[in-house]
Amino acid sequence: MITKAKNSAVLQLALLAALTMPALAQDSADDTKQEEQPRFTITDAKITPVVIEDPFAENARDGKIVFSGQPTEDEIRTFAKLGGKVVISTRTESEMEDLDFDEAALCEELGLVYANIPVSSSKLTAAEPFALTLLLSEHPDQPILMHCGSGSRAAGLYGLHLVQSKAMTADAALDHALNLGLSPTSLPYYQKALMEVPQRAIASVDPARLIDNVHILTSFGTRHTLSDTESEHRGIGAARRWVHKAFEEAVADHSRAPEYAPFVSFDSHTVEPDGRRIPEQVEIVNVLCTIPGTNPESTNRLYYVLAHLDSRASGALDAESDAPGANDDASGVAALIELARVLSKESLDSTVVLMATSGEEQGLYGARLHAQDLVDAGADVRGVLNNDTIGDPTGIGDLDGSTEVRIFSEGLGLDLVNLDDPQQLRSALYRLRSTGSESDSDSRQLARYINFIGKLHGELPVKPKLIFRPDRYLRGGDHTPFNQLGMPAVRFCEVYEEYNHQHQDVRVEDGIQYGDLASHVDAKYLAGVTQLNAAVLVHITNAPSSPTNARIITAELTNDTTLRWDASPESDTAGYEVLWRETTDHDWTKFKDVGNVTEATIELSKDNWIFAVRAYDDEGYRSPAAYPTSARE
Repeated sequence: MITKAKNSAVLQLALLAALTMPALAQDSADDTKQEEQPRFTITDAKITPVVIEDPFAENARDGKIVFSGQPTEDEIRTFAKLGGKVVISTRTESEMEDLDFDEAALCEELGLVYANIPVSSSKLTAAEPFALTLLLSEHPDQPILMHCGSGSRAAGLYGLHLVQSKAMTADAALDHALNLGLSPTSLPYYQKALMEVPQRAIASVDPARLIDNVHILTSFGTRHTLSDTESEHRGIGAARRWVHKAFEEAVADHSRAPEYAPFVSFDSHTVEPDGRRIPEQVEIVNVLCTIPGTNPESTNRLYYVLAHLDSRASGALDAESDAPGANDDASGVAALIELARVLSKESLDSTVVLMATSGEEQGLYGARLHAQDLVDAGADVRGVLNNDTIGDPTGIGDLDGSTEVRIFSEGLGLDLVNLDDPQQLRSALYRLRSTGSESDSDSRQLARYINFIGKLHGELPVKPKLIFRPDRYLRGGDHTPFNQLGMPAVRFCEVYEEYNHQHQDVRVEDGIQYGDLASHVDAKYLAGVTQLNAAVLVHITNAPSSPTNARIITAELTNDTTLRWDASPESDTAGYEVLWRETTDHDWTKFKDVGNVTEATIELSKDNWIFAVRAYDDEGYRSPAAYPTSARE
């Protein structure tokens, strides 16, 4: 229970009179007993109360623990005078170095126990609350001051301690932490710290397995779409059979119920000559590994991860020369195999489909034909992550992109651009113009979601770098056909590309190595990009669906904003958050938890801000944002 401090503590100092000297014993002839004298004499003593104001009188408390922002030197001295015993700072080392006094030395001078448990919200692990639990057990029922810069991290860490020590359930502990001063905008970081699945998936990614699989894929010599399909050692046929087997081995230890067991399949399409890059009839074969969702309410929601299996040399139609395709795109296929191994061991609410496509270098044929099949079948595809060229973070010279991966996303949906009806197109463009929503397609929201997960998991070594265009100049990728058919899809791609290694015959000229060799792939970087994929997939598959029919009510001129939406169908949906950003911002900057409702009013003008709404479940998994239309009701 949160309590306020009682009345200011009062220390009463009594001024005592000086000691009187005892009288000397007098000689007495008759040995008469001397009258006893008092040892102390207090003459008209006055007791003067000295009032010491408690600087934390208004702070939130839990028993004898008080939560605070950064205390001053005087406040710590007063805390000690009032009987304080322990000071716990949750600020980082760099933050403490910026103080104008040495807090640890001051506490030692005052006889206070001092402890520093540095907390970076995005990098929270089980270690920090465990350290707090241990510390509090060593100082039971003692007055303790816990602080950070504002008090938010201190309260949040205390909430995690309550969960870890089994004093409260997760929901109760985080509600308690909010009341103690945890900032609502920091709540996702503390909920994330309690989620075991994303942390486990991130930690399970193995760089050694990834690079080994890159080397195996390059060993097939060429994986050109038109290359040999009969050989067991060379060409696209041998490569796709190996990927099929690698998927099967990756999911063999899944330990799932039979009805949710992962399965591997070929997806074959006959393609006729196109007069361009398909000179003769060819069989385009994709290799799929499907990990079914284990929640009946969500299992039909599909999340695709793509990488293309085929490779090419300098000539687009050269199916004979070596084309190892290590980075473009054995790196992506290796990521798919590793994701199969990692995610098949977890229980995910929605279904993940990992697809190694073929025919990408010949015109995106494998992705295009499969995407059309999905539309024809009425499949519910909620997001597509295309991993293409994700293994080499270095560029020419000193360029180093080892901490980032580009996330390309379209702002205007290709489904809109491809509208055949001129009137429909005109109406859609008019709406975009009037609302300023040209940067709020479903694919753009997916990219922002990836960015949110990257921030949420500060421990990830490779962070997303949002690029607001569909792809690079003069290049394309397998996400494009999904975009064209109205599905949210983005591309993961390294920040800097070494063009001497892409679409090049393997050779050395003028001392320069050409060709896409496995030696150019960085296992650590590839693992970092794979970890980001894993974290995104765990969160997005376990989150509720994004709210549908989201709309801003524009029936009247007001200086606030009312939003309405239809509830997410999943039974574990716990509530909704309204997000907003400046019209010039690239990503959501603020949000407010509005509870388990389908209407909310925000005290900000709809004319001045861009809004969205997202759902969250009882574990804290959050959906991608749903961008609202304007409506009268």
